[in-house]
Order: sequence, then structure tokens, then C-alpha cells
Amino acid sequence: MLNHMCNAQVDGGAQLCGQVLNLAFSKSNPADATQCNQENSVVFYALTTLQRALCKTKVNDCIVPYQCRDSLRQIIYHHIFKVPGQTSDETQIMPKYMRTKVGVVVALLIKHDFIDRWQNAFQELIQLAACEVKPESILDITRKEIFLRVLNAFCDEVVEDTTLEKNTLIKDVIRGMKTSISCEVVLENTISADIIKALISLFQCNIQHMFETNGTKIGAMEARKLPIRSLSVLKRFISWIDLSLVANETVIGLLESSISHAGAGDAEDEDGDGSLPSQCAAEAVECMKEIIGKGMEDDKKIELIYNVNLLERIMSSGVNLETVDGTHINVVIKIAELVNSIGSELLRHWTSLPLSAHDLNRLVPHLNILTEIFFKCFAYDDIDVSGAVVSLASQYILLLQKEMEGLIQNKHFLVSPHLPQMLSVMYNQMKYPSDFEFDYEDEDEAEEEVYRSELRKLNQTIIRASPGIALQFLCTTLSQVPTPLSSSTTNEIEAALRLIYHYCEGIRPPPGTKVVLKDPTFCEVLIALHTSDITSHPHREVLILYYDIAVRYADLLKEKPELLPNILGSISGTNGLQHPHPRVRSRCCYLLLKLVKSLGQTLRQFVETAIIGINALISHQVLSLHPDDSLYLFETIGLLLGQTDIGEDDQRKYLIDIMMPHMKLIESLLRSPELEQDPQEAGEKLSYSIASIAFLSKGFGRNISAGAQSVLKETVQPCLNILQAMPTSAVVRNKILIYLQRMVYCVGSEMLQVLQPFLEILIANCFQEDILDVAQLMNQLCIKFKADAMSIVDVCVLPLLHKATELLPDTSGKAQADIPPHILTEILHLKKIMLVTLYTITNSECAAVLVSPRNITSLEHILKMAKEGALMTPEPVVKKTSVQIFVCLTEHWLATTNPNIDASITTGFRSYLMDQFLPTMIQVFLSKNFNEKNLNEFRLVREVANIFFILQTKCDFDLPQYLANIVSSQTQQAVDPATYNVFHNPTSKKDIEKAMKFFMLQVKPKLV
Repeated sequence: MLNHMCNAQVDGGAQLCGQVLNLAFSKSNPADATQCNQENSVVFYALTTLQRALCKTKVNDCIVPYQCRDSLRQIIYHHIFKVPGQTSDETQIMPKYMRTKVGVVVALLIKHDFIDRWQNAFQELIQLAACEVKPESILDITRKEIFLRVLNAFCDEVVEDTTLEKNTLIKDVIRGMKTSISCEVVLENTISADIIKALISLFQCNIQHMFETNGTKIGAMEARKLPIRSLSVLKRFISWIDLSLVANETVIGLLESSISHAGAGDAEDEDGDGSLPSQCAAEAVECMKEIIGKGMEDDKKIELIYNVNLLERIMSSGVNLETVDGTHINVVIKIAELVNSIGSELLRHWTSLPLSAHDLNRLVPHLNILTEIFFKCFAYDDIDVSGAVVSLASQYILLLQKEMEGLIQNKHFLVSPHLPQMLSVMYNQMKYPSDFEFDYEDEDEAEEEVYRSELRKLNQTIIRASPGIALQFLCTTLSQVPTPLSSSTTNEIEAALRLIYHYCEGIRPPPGTKVVLKDPTFCEVLIALHTSDITSHPHREVLILYYDIAVRYADLLKEKPELLPNILGSISGTNGLQHPHPRVRSRCCYLLLKLVKSLGQTLRQFVETAIIGINALISHQVLSLHPDDSLYLFETIGLLLGQTDIGEDDQRKYLIDIMMPHMKLIESLLRSPELEQDPQEAGEKLSYSIASIAFLSKGFGRNISAGAQSVLKETVQPCLNILQAMPTSAVVRNKILIYLQRMVYCVGSEMLQVLQPFLEILIANCFQEDILDVAQLMNQLCIKFKADAMSIVDVCVLPLLHKATELLPDTSGKAQADIPPHILTEILHLKKIMLVTLYTITNSECAAVLVSPRNITSLEHILKMAKEGALMTPEPVVKKTSVQIFVCLTEHWLATTNPNIDASITTGFRSYLMDQFLPTMIQVFLSKNFNEKNLNEFRLVREVANIFFILQTKCDFDLPQYLANIVSSQTQQAVDPATYNVFHNPTSKKDIEKAMKFFMLQVKPKLV
């Protein structure tokens, strides 16, 4: 009700809320006003409404009148701050949410009145807070608490909101800068200096409270947290005030002292943020980060780092960066982030400029300390700590790379001596925790994986910088893995295998897999791995990673075929395709396919055994392979049959053995009641059988044997039966389309005899989701078989165009601007399908189908569709395609004598072209909206130039006179005859194109 009443007020209800606050406080015992005990809800909602009103402006001024703002300030001072001196009850303290809300309202009052009407706002608040005095009462604590919350809210409402010029002016006045309304103020006398002094005093006067126990005194916890909140507010001021106010020994010393008192990790509060000293230390480090992160020139930033000497202070502070929970983890994480920031600046400075002896004497000690503390953070057993310095590790390695290339002349500090330690720490951090479950859906484990992906990128950088040392480390690491490998701990062997798997990614030039296999040392590592008992390791992820390695470096197996039996036996056995875990089975299906693709002829001697084994596995009911995984195996069989020079008779025999179960399944399902009782399940099963045949055929290329072709042809009728039985099943249609595209490729022109019924059913039942695939199938026929495909295209082209038109969303009665974007996208998609199909037909010697007895009556509509595509479609590629349709038809029907095309057709097309299409296109080119300098738009000019070139060189066409007639119909101004003369005697399409450009430049100004 309060919100409703306030929203109806011009001032947003501010005056009404002031009255509510006065009434609420008056009803309470004056001694209880601070606590607002029984009126908390009313007071809170009144303050919230005031906040909303104070955030609204009208004509650059707050909608709350200044008189009302003054009144609100007095209410807060009188009832909450107890000014002038009033007594307050010490039995309760204002709730935290109320103190926050008061802080926000006061901050907004400062935002509106500080410059003009409340210039001493900050001084008043500082005086009320009495920051240099230890709090003795709840009122003292409340004043100090609200003071901090006002400053915090001020940063939200003014400092971080840079959209208003007034906010910038307020900050300039606080900093003592010269402005349009104030003179420059000495830094020590600025408001910002007063605020920083108040915050430091507040911290110093209350720091001892933080180490005391709460006891039973009301407000004790709030008092103990005052130093923490002081630093929390301080860090928000550092980024925009003069840095000398905080980058001095007083402030830095306090921050260092706070860090030195950080508590252990096992001393936590209810929120898990650690003890109060730990929270204070975390805020202190945040302040240090703000100091280092403050924007300034590079040389000044380095000078700042030297002067504040934070790295040395952290090292001497006693913070435990080695033992987990020695210091609370939040503090350690923030220190790692600070080290990363400082390190980035120092390393950048080291490589940026030639350094003098003085510079070196100052910089090198800092680099040495940095490196020491960096390795402590990098090796810390927590991914948030270690991960915070990974980017710094990358900078070290980039510096190493420059050292290796001889680009670093200074030898006073080198990264290369630290490389073994870097590799060792990186490897140890790559190991997953012992309790890691490899659950890729678990959020915590996902974070572990992200961290290790960053380490792998670092490893790539190291390999790129020093491949020799990286390989030596790899060999040393593997030699230290306990043998036999099958009994090694999962985290250790997994990390070692990762080094092998990712080694090639850092090798240059790419592809690294080719380069590394020329290195005998690396090949020895792979051979040792393949001849070990790694495939007997019990953990699934170790097995998968090993198979990944085998596939990635499969070229080695071409040179060492004796290694293949063990690998193939393992990947197809109980430790691979027949493994009890579905992830291993799934991954092995895919990896076996990649292995077969890589090895090809090398597998010839294993073909028979492999095919029999894989076929048996596909038929295995217990293992229940996922259908998609089974398709990988069918493709694998196809590759084994089609690309290993197996005999034609054997090809035919194995194909029949593999496909026979599917033919029987199709036959039985089509006769079973399941087809009607559960069509969805039946459709899934039948579509899987279709897909199996399609994927099996992927192994056969253009040189497919007659025997294999004959077997594939036998599958056509069963697949047609499926489509006829389930034409409305989207999954069946999808797999049929894939199957037909493969059969066209493998079987060839014989498919033309059987494709028509397929296409008729597909066109009749397709929807927007699959009409593109249907059109692509017909385009494939035109491109592959040219004129031989006309019998099918003749029957199917109009039904396809009609279907696409039928699927167009209904936009009748709507203006173009009112049509939603997704509807416009659907329309464009469907029109593009139609126009691309027409272009493919006309460009593939199939244009005659457009004038067949079946389709002749729709010719004018088709031409109109192409014309609209060129003029109205927003996509440049579709416009170009539309014009290309006319280019092709001009070539076929006007430039070529074709006895099969009736003269009336060519005459009608010529008339449409000359009288409607070309004049309209010329008008578009000469319009002021057409930009011939835009490459996408000029494509249309280029295609129309093709038409003109065909007409002028092959059709006895007077192009200059034609253009002169078009121009004269649009303007009465005389056009220089030379404008048309450039079109005489062209020798190429390029000549017409240049002439068109000249023509537009000459004529366009006369029409605009």
C-alpha cells in the first residue's frame, strides 16, 4: 500500500515517507529509537521507497525537493545519530540491513546536495563517527558502522557511476582539484585526505577489539568487525584518490601488520571466511592489490613497486605459503593474485627497455624475491592459489623463449635455471586429487579440469620454448613412474600420460605429430608405452587416455606394425569396446574409427578378424552400445572393407553378413504390430538400421567394386518400404536423406531409376527443419548427373517450390517493420532454399525442366520469384544467386540454339528479361541508395554485366541504345553520348563491368 501511494506522488512519496519515519520513531520509546524495534518493517520500507525516489531525476534534478531532502537529513540525524546529544538504550542495536539502508539513503543525499547545499557533509559524518575514539556505547558503534556504510554506498552511487558529469565533479571536489565551482586545495587539506585519516584512525582505535572474544555485550561483534570494514571501504577509495595518501609507510605498515596476524585455515567463522584477523588480512591484501592496480605510466608503476616493497613485506610477514591451512586460504589466494599483478609488471619492465646499472641493481633483487614467492604460490596445494599465478608462469616462459632466442642481453636474471623447477611443479599440479572421480557434470571437478587445461597450455608454451628440456623432463618423469604401469596410482600415471599426449601440441612447425615422430627419443617413449602393461590398468580414464595416445601418434604404428596386435586386441577387448563402463565403450568406438582411418592399408592382415569381432560386438545385447557409438563401428567396418584392398568377393560376403540382420529387422518390424502400437520406438529402430547402412557405405569411394554396389542396391527397396510405412516420422526422414546422399555417391546413376518415389514422399512430408536437406538431395542429383537427372527434377521441382511456399509464415496484413526478426529469418531461409535450388537446376544443364509440359505454366511465377529475390532479399549472397538464375537462362535460351525449346518460350523470356528484369535492375543501380563501392552490392552489377555480355556478343543486342532508352525514360537531362560509347565492342565480361561502373558514375548525378 505504501509503495502504491508513493508511486502516485510527484516526489516519489519522499514527503510521505518522512512523515512515516517521524511517526514510527515517535511511537517508540525515545530510548529505543536507535533500535527501531517494533517499527523495523515500516522504517525499512520507508527507507527503501526513499532510496527509489532519490534515484529518480527530472530535468537533471532529483524529484525529491531540496526542502524534503533537508528534512530527511534532520530526521536521520535526530533519531538515528542522536544529534544533538540524546540518550540511547543499550539493550539492542540497529539491525545490519537497516544500517545498510540508512547508509544508502545518506549517500544519495550527499550525491544531490554535497556541492550546492551540504558542502561539509563528509566533515559532519567524520565528526559524528569520532573515528579516533574507541567506541564505548551502542550509539558509538552505530555511528561508526553507518559512517562506513555511507562511504561504501557513496562509492556505489557516485564513484562507480561515471555516466553523470556531476559525479565526476563531486569526485574532483573531494580530491581538491580545481573545478568550475572550486579552487585547488592542498592535498593534506582535501576531503579525501580527511576521509583516509578517518578510516585509518577507525582501524587503529578498534584493531585490539578484533582479537577479543565477543562476550555478552551487545554490539561486541560489530565493534570487532570495524577494522575489517574500514579496510573494505579504504580499498574502494584507493583507485581514485591521490596515491600518496595510502602509499606511505603508515598505511602500508598497517596493512603489513594485518597480514602478519592472519589466522590459520582451520579457524573459521560461520560463513567459512576465517577468523576476524584472517578476514582483516584478506582485506589488507585487497588494498595492496588496489594500490598496485592503480592506473599510471609504466615507469611510475615500477617506482611504486620499489617504494612500497610489498613482496619483501609479504615474505617477512610470516604468512604460510607452503602448508595448506597454515594461513587461511582466502588470504593465500589474494596474496597469489597480488604476486601475479606485481610479477606481471616486473617481468614486463625487465623485457621492455635497456636497463642501466642502477636499474638492474634495483630490479634484480625484486625479481629474485618474486621468483621465490611465485614458486611457493604455484606449488601450493590448492587450485585457486596455484591457478592465480598460472598467467605469471606463462610470462616467465615467454621470457625464457626470448632468452633461448638470444633476445635478452642482461644475464643478471635468467629464467632458464628455474625451468626444471617450473616443469616439476607443473607436473605435480597436473595430478588430480586422489579422490577425483572424473565426474564431468560435477561443478567442483569441472573447476579442477579448467585449472589443468590452463596447465596444459603452459606446458605447450614450455615445449615451444625449450623442446629438448621438456622431452628430457618427460623421459625422466616416466622413468620414475612405478612399474608395472598397471599398478601405478591413477593420478600419477594419468599425469604422465598427459605429458605424452600433449607433447606434440607445443612442437613447431605444425603438425607436431609429424615432427615428434622423427625424434627417436620420443618414439622410444611411445614404443615403451605400447609394450608395457598399461592396458591392464583398472581405471577407465587411464585406458581412454592411452588409446587417445595410440590414435594421436598412429603413424608410428605404420613403421612398427608389430605393435598393432596388442593395441587392437586391447581396444576391441574387455579393456576397450567390451569394457563394463559405457564411457570407455563409447570412446573406444570413436577411437577405433580414427585408428582405422589413420592406418588404412597397414591393417590389411587384420581385416577379417577385426570385421568378425566388431560385427559380433554390434550384435552383443548385454553391452548395449549407444546407437551413435554403433554407427562409428559400422563406419569402421566400411573403411576396413573399402580401403584395405580386400577382394571383391570377400567385400560382398562380409557386407551381406553385416547387413542381413538389419534387412531382417526391417522386414519383421514393418510386419509387426509395434509399428502401429508404438510408432516412435519403431521409428527409432528402423532409422538406426537405415543409418547403419549409410555409415557402412562411408568406407567406399568412387572406385567401389561392382560386388559392393550390388549389395548396397539391395538395400534400396527395404529403405523405401520404411519411408512409405512411416513418412511422417522425422527421424526416419532424416536418416533416409543421409542414406540417399550416400547411395547417390556409391551406386551412381543407377539410383536415378529409384529415387523419384523417395523424393515425392520426402517433399510431401517435410517441414522447415528438413526441407533444406531435401533440396540439397535434389541439388546433388543436378550437380552429379546433369541432364540425366531431368526426369526426376521435372517431377519434383514444382512440388518442392510449392512446399517451401506452404511453409512460409503468414505475414499478411503486417508491415515489414512489424514482423518479428525470427519470422523474417525463417522467411529468408525458405526463399534462399527455393532460389538456390532454381540456380542449381539452371546451372546444371537441367533448365529445360522449367519449360516442360508439366512446369511451363509456372515459368512466369518462377521468373518473378527470382526477380523479387534480386530486388527485395536482404542477404547479398541470395541477391547474387537470383541474378545468376537469369544469367544461366540467358545463356541456355537466348545465346544457344536449342531445338527442344519452343520459340515462343524464348521470345517470352527475352521479353520478360528486357522489359521487366533488366530495366528494374538498372533503376536500382542508378538509385541514390545503391552503393557501387560496396563489394556485396557491386556483385549484382557484375552479374548483370554478364547478362549484357552474353546478349551483346551472342544475341545481336544494341546495349548502348538499350541503356539510353532506359535513362531517357527517367530523366530529361541530356547525357553525354560518350557515356554509352564505352559499351561498344567489349572483349570480355570485365569490359562490360568497367563500362557499367563508368555509366553509373556519369548518369547517377543527373537522376538524384
